[in-house]
Amino acid sequence: MRTAFAAQIDKPRALRALNFSATVEAIKRRGARHYTPLHEFADEMGSAYRTAFIRRDADPSVAVQLLSQSDFFAAEPSGRWIRIDSFQRPEEHAIRRWQLLIAGVGTLGETELFGRSLIADERLAGKYMSEDVFAISFKEPGGDAALYASAFLASRAGVWAVRATAYGTKTLKLRRDMLSDLPIPRSAPMVEHRIASLVRRCVEQRETYARELQAARRVLEDLPEMREAHVMCAERRARCVPWSNELRTMCAWTYASTGGALEYLQHKWRTRFHDAIEQGGMFNGPRFARITCDTSHGVEFMSQRDAFLIRPVPRRIVHPGFDDRLLFARHGTIMVGGHGTLGEGEIFGRAMLVHGRFTRSAFTQDLLRIVPRTDKEPLAYAFCTTLVGMRLLRSTAVGTKILSMRPDLLARLPFPEVDKCSERRLGQHIENSIDARQEAEQSESEAIRIIEEEVLPAWLA
Repeated sequence: MRTAFAAQIDKPRALRALNFSATVEAIKRRGARHYTPLHEFADEMGSAYRTAFIRRDADPSVAVQLLSQSDFFAAEPSGRWIRIDSFQRPEEHAIRRWQLLIAGVGTLGETELFGRSLIADERLAGKYMSEDVFAISFKEPGGDAALYASAFLASRAGVWAVRATAYGTKTLKLRRDMLSDLPIPRSAPMVEHRIASLVRRCVEQRETYARELQAARRVLEDLPEMREAHVMCAERRARCVPWSNELRTMCAWTYASTGGALEYLQHKWRTRFHDAIEQGGMFNGPRFARITCDTSHGVEFMSQRDAFLIRPVPRRIVHPGFDDRLLFARHGTIMVGGHGTLGEGEIFGRAMLVHGRFTRSAFTQDLLRIVPRTDKEPLAYAFCTTLVGMRLLRSTAVGTKILSMRPDLLARLPFPEVDKCSERRLGQHIENSIDARQEAEQSESEAIRIIEEEVLPAWLA
């Protein structure tokens, strides 16, 4: 909703009136005894922010992984592999656990990542951040004060407070001096400890989610056939494939990119994807107009980007009026990025499992729905998230710049054959990962709720 207000500011340092935050000014009026500037929590602020460097691609065995500001928000962060000597000072770009990472470039749209923040956990530690990420290293990493401050910055008021420090025209950046002076409202020590404990629990459960999902993949990756196929898929070099049969794809690279793994697994496994999914259980949703509405009406809408974020930022839209089966998805449905390009860090060909809040959300037509048989849901999902599974999914792509997948080719892809004991073990890991992610979401939501409903009202009264 658009708002207009008059304000008297002693030092008008914002370059645009739109950046002004009434909440920040209200906190400052309470006096310095009642808030703490952000820089007093920090040991280091944005040392790698807006530093230019040349990205030199390299093989993963001799490279480091570079994450953009959208990559570090992903549920499974995956970036670009570059040489470490691409950076002038690599140590400033290295991500450490308990750092606060802020998306530092973008626009002011409601669902944009710009100004949003995330505490770095083991999923991100050891990777490297791009120049668009503003990182804050706290004096007491993982301490109550640091985690309380991060919870405030993750709230709606906190996001707009960060955005109030922006400058620029179309693509905005953060002013380091204004961000360092950003006031963090303080509360009673017991309240701050309660909020910090919830944030700490959220970080720990996200790490559990990643470990359990990786353990499920290892059950498959330890199969002799998968080890052989992984070697074929992991090679990063130009390939050519002799072919004399019927040409089923318009893009030769999509077939050659598997490095022979597709043909190899077709001979090793007799089961095909269509054997593991329900009848008619592979389709894209219909196109429809997306009309934004108030949060008390309509449905929550997930774009292709939102479906793969660890903390989705969905829109609220008017229900388009057609069958809910084409708009929503049941628990256990696999959503695959169905439109995109073949870049290493692209969403195209990656998979996520519908669970929890996702069962109540509408999805874009860009996501390919795969509805497995109930007994094959964990196995199908785990396989799709492996490197081999992603390469096989991408091998069904057709198109020029923006690719899409041919369901008929996908249905004939080889499907893993595992013994019942391994399948049960894999299923338990998937269940544990889902439970951990849901608990992380609940903990973070509760921490933000306390900030918005208990801490801030007392300040703004």
